[in-house]
Amino acid sequence: MRFDLYLQAEFQEQLDAIVGDMQLWQGQISPCEGEEALLRKCIQCFSHTTQREALLVAGVDGSGDFPMLSYADSFVYMSVAQATVYAADFAYGLRELEDPLGRSLGISWLPEHNERGPVAFEKALERAAGLMSLGWSLMDVIQESDYRQLKAQETGKKSIGKPGKLFEDLIRPHASDTGNVAIQLRSTAEMGAAFRLLVGNQPLNYLLMDTTFALPLVTNPKNSLFYEHLKRLCCVKARGQDIGFFTLSKSHGLPGMEFLERIAAELQGLVKGDVAEHWYLRVPEPDQDQWALSMAQGRRLPPPGAVSYLVRFHKNTPVMRLDMDRAYWKTFIKGSNDSETQRNESRVFEDLDYASHDQRAFGYPYPIKAAHDRASLTQTERLTYRKQLIAKAIAGGMNPNLFRDPSMATGHR
Repeated sequence: MRFDLYLQAEFQEQLDAIVGDMQLWQGQISPCEGEEALLRKCIQCFSHTTQREALLVAGVDGSGDFPMLSYADSFVYMSVAQATVYAADFAYGLRELEDPLGRSLGISWLPEHNERGPVAFEKALERAAGLMSLGWSLMDVIQESDYRQLKAQETGKKSIGKPGKLFEDLIRPHASDTGNVAIQLRSTAEMGAAFRLLVGNQPLNYLLMDTTFALPLVTNPKNSLFYEHLKRLCCVKARGQDIGFFTLSKSHGLPGMEFLERIAAELQGLVKGDVAEHWYLRVPEPDQDQWALSMAQGRRLPPPGAVSYLVRFHKNTPVMRLDMDRAYWKTFIKGSNDSETQRNESRVFEDLDYASHDQRAFGYPYPIKAAHDRASLTQTERLTYRKQLIAKAIAGGMNPNLFRDPSMATGHR
């Protein structure tokens, strides 16, 4: 790359234009009339929590190599997922329990072929999710999930079609569509690890993941992604066991957050410049709460079938977004009055605050951080896995000259 771009007038003009657009966009975010008074009422604080008993928190994360290698006109992909479980310990804080699943590896071969490619992708999804070891199939997941009910609701159709039709219309990308394949296999691997924890009857209070409850194609009357069905099946299984299955994202995706933070600081009696911590706000829904959060306009927040919160555990970590299943919220969080609901919400956030005191991830639930660290592949691991695959292929009589690392071959790594 040449580094003289900053000297070019055209580049500077584009920078100025971008900054202007950003300033204009940010300037349009302003509270609606009466919104500040509502926010002062709805922003709630919870206690800093350093002691808990009988609390079990699991975290799940995933990664992979997308692709590991190419061979002629086919590709090899690898997905990785890891789950961790921690218990509250009076003397030591979070105490890790025995690894319930181990590091889950799913290696799949996808040919660039109109007929064999989609079939191979289906097997790749089953392998990434770990369904075969449970005796489940893709069709079983689609049948047991509540995704199709949400899809019917969001598309305005009374019936979205039978499970067989939904299976037929799953999006199956070409083997060479690496970005699409990567998203699907990684998301499926993560949700698969969560699903295996849930069907394994692991005694949990909370199951946490670093993602959101967004369903990208739920408004599409025809197509869907398999991991959307699996995500909603995890919701079904979790609420059936009274487990809080939550997603926590460090990117809330909302502008004007300084407005909320100022109100939270004032509610806590902080001096100007201090950062408020241990507070939350449930994102209102116009059809349920009779008011809307101005900064959420034009965004699908909360996602269909979910309830969303903005929460801050510690001043050194950002405001995060927490999503939970709406059915779980109605059963276990929503009370007969506002005070009861707030007590239930505070209990949840105090539990999560307790799980956020590990010095390696202070202000963020450590079980997710631990799962992320163990699921992440090092460069040495990637190279080792590739070499092992090539060695076995050569021993089987395959041509070594047809193996390629796509990123290395084009100088992109």
